[in-house]
Amino acid sequence: MTDMTNEIHAELAFRCDTKLGEGPVWSPADGVLYWIDLIGKRLYRGNPQTGEVDSKALPYRCARVTLCADGRLLFSFTRGLAFGTYESDDYVPFAASGLISPQERYNDAACDSRGRFWTGTYDVDLKAPIGGIYRFEGDQASREADGIRLANGLRWSPDERSMYFADSRPGQLWAYEFDVNDGHVGERRLLVDYTDTGVKPDGLATDTDGCVWIAEVHRSRVARYTPHGELDCVVQVPTRRPTSVSFGGADRKTLYITTRNDGMSEADFATEPYAGCVFAAASPVPGLTEHAFRI
Repeated sequence: MTDMTNEIHAELAFRCDTKLGEGPVWSPADGVLYWIDLIGKRLYRGNPQTGEVDSKALPYRCARVTLCADGRLLFSFTRGLAFGTYESDDYVPFAASGLISPQERYNDAACDSRGRFWTGTYDVDLKAPIGGIYRFEGDQASREADGIRLANGLRWSPDERSMYFADSRPGQLWAYEFDVNDGHVGERRLLVDYTDTGVKPDGLATDTDGCVWIAEVHRSRVARYTPHGELDCVVQVPTRRPTSVSFGGADRKTLYITTRNDGMSEADFATEPYAGCVFAAASPVPGLTEHAFRI
């Protein structure tokens, strides 16, 4: 385990006004960070070399974009999946996306090292545990887990024997047994329980030490937990609601953090003027590579 300081402070990386920032993903080919405003229906693109940020309107609410091996992006619109690019407003529905029930919505997603696309779903009313975890191998899809209320962060350990997953309601971080060869999940164990704390676990990333970095909404921080669920380090964020994280940069040692500002009052903005922006923190530990979807 790499020695860590107990506390890191995040700095402003990209100025933006995201009502609900989500799904940051680093594109090594372009050297840019993509992220989403789910409520504002926008896709953002930031260049850390220049500090420039641009964005485009999306036709529907979207939870994230996933890199594809053929250069396209897979858009996780909450009601369906579609392929597209940043430059075009044309979207091609993913033929295998008609799996979820009318009550489910797509949310966070990621790809394993074999190029399989994984995504979680949630109850549109955020009440019943009817969501699941789906695996897409090419255009063949299967439901791999049930009983999910609000699916969020989804990533793997370095050896891919564990798949980490956050259910934001009631608030639990799970580690599923995982077999990368057949792409199935097994038994799960509770890593961190946020129930009745007022804190909501959201997006997450994993590093080369096997630790999990997870955005803790209402706690103004990103927390790094060991594979045994022990708190190892915290990244302090100057806003109460960090939402998701992704490692980027050429060395994958920059932790990017999205945030949200929906529902905030003028008094709130007086104390959190950069809520809704993207922050960055330097980590001595590289994050794991974001794999692309091989359709």
